[in-house]
Order: sequence, then C-alpha cells, then structure tokens
Amino acid sequence: MSDSHGPIFRSTTSILSISAAAALALAACAPDDAVEDEDATQEDTAQDDQTQDDQQDDSVEAEDTSDDADTDAPEVDGAADDDATAEEDTTEDDAAEASGDHPVYQALEAALAEYPDGVITEFEDNTNDGGYVEVFVYDGSTEWELEVDSETLEIIDTEDDGIDSDDEQEAQAVEIDIAEALQTAEEESGAEPKDGELNTEGGTVVWEFEMTNDVEVYVDVATGEVVKTDS
Repeated sequence: MSDSHGPIFRSTTSILSISAAAALALAACAPDDAVEDEDATQEDTAQDDQTQDDQQDDSVEAEDTSDDADTDAPEVDGAADDDATAEEDTTEDDAAEASGDHPVYQALEAALAEYPDGVITEFEDNTNDGGYVEVFVYDGSTEWELEVDSETLEIIDTEDDGIDSDDEQEAQAVEIDIAEALQTAEEESGAEPKDGELNTEGGTVVWEFEMTNDVEVYVDVATGEVVKTDS
C-alpha cells in the first residue's frame, strides 16, 4: 500500500526542523545581546560617574579660585591704605618743616632758648620792615621784650617790660606750646602768622593770632582748640 501522507509528513517535518533551528539560533544570539546591553549600560554608568567627578573637581577649583581672590583682596586694600597713610604723613611732615622755617617760629625758639622756663606772651613779625621779630617772654616774675634778628636769630636787644596781674594770670594759664597753637592757626586760616598775643575771650585764655591774610584765629591755650575766627 502506497504512503499517501508521505510528502505532507516530510513537508511538515521540514518546517518543524527549520523552526527548531531558528529557535536555537535566536537562543544562541540572546545571551550575546544581553551581554552587549549589560556592557553598554556599565560603560554609560562609568561615563556618568566620570562626569560627576569632573563636575566636582570643577566646583572645588572654582571654590579655590574664589578663596584666592578673597585672600588677595585684603592685601591690595592694605597696600592702598599704607600708600595713603604714607602720603598723608609726608604731607604733614612737609607742612611742619615749612612752618618751622618761618622767621616767627625760629625767633620764638631763640627766645625760649634764652628763657627755657619762659612763656611767650606776645610777638610781632617785623622781618620785612626792620629785619627782626619782636618777642615778649614771661619768665615767672617779669616780662622781657626781645628783638630777634630774622637772619642770624641772635637777640639784638633786651628790655625789662614789667607785667601786670592780668597779663601774669594769662601767662600762667598757658599749657600747650605756642608752636602747636600757631600750626593750628595756619591750618584754620590757610596763611602764615603776622603777630599774636595772649588775651581772654569769653572767659577763656587764648592766643589771638593775626595771619598774613588778615584772618584772626583764637586758640585755647589749655586745649589747643580753635575758639573762633574773625576775618
């Protein structure tokens, strides 16, 4: 008896064989794909970690740069302050030297060298008229009138001028150096001294200075403060 189902059976068997082979091929490829996917995932994770590390490093570098800037800033400010202070000191020193060269200052110094415990009660600059500065000095008992040569600073004339009780009380009230008071008057008026004398202003003993610009400056003989100015 002939096999009427032979071709159909063989065809079915062939189809099943092909399907099985395909399934085996897919099964064989799947592990490789999984491994590749896992490797790719690990590589992406490593790249992400590296990116985070780089960002952290950049952040640390930025903080370091900021700290350096903060550290440098005070040094610049300090240098600027030092320069400003040096310039101010130089200006004050120059002003003091300029004042000390004036004939009045030198004549007052010469008079006090002659009477070390004396107090200047009055002066008048006659450098342009007679070549001397007239200085009055209270020595504790009387008042001396001196003429000091503006060039040589020698005392060329001395006279006992006497002193009354009011002038004596004013002289005894003096606590600061007259040169200090004169510098204050110069700063206040912007001019040099022409003459000056002890006086009482509103119950306060002052040095009353007349400056070369005709401004009058009244300086407290105890505190060195300016009491008032007139022009």
